[in-house]
Amino acid sequence: MIAYRETFLQGISNGLKTSLILIKVVIPFYILISILKETPIISYAANIFSPIMKYLGLPGDAAVAILAGYLVNLYAGIAVMIPLGLTAKQITILGLLLGLSHNLIIETLVLREIKTNYLLLLGVRISLSLVMAFTINQII
Repeated sequence: MIAYRETFLQGISNGLKTSLILIKVVIPFYILISILKETPIISYAANIFSPIMKYLGLPGDAAVAILAGYLVNLYAGIAVMIPLGLTAKQITILGLLLGLSHNLIIETLVLREIKTNYLLLLGVRISLSLVMAFTINQII
């Protein structure tokens, strides 16, 4: 009975630690994007990326979420995605895209350190995420 209690308490502790880490990432990005939506910056970015994003079934402003996910991490991409008011289909596409390719800076540096062909792997990850997003957009 004691082992269950200790395991339960350890699980709660680990869950709270993980939640705090996520909150530190998600809330600042959410606030930043909410503020930027009130300025012309997001609209400007959306206009630039709209022609490309339409092939993925996403609005132009979703490019900001992709960049946040690609460059920072998956949770930053999710935080940026939240205030964009995306449909369920768009959230699915963006989630798949970021699930396949995120945190590229750190992970590419790690791949370089372990002496892999990190540039090839970077290209494969980005290409695969974009091809899958395009494919899912065509299917659903």
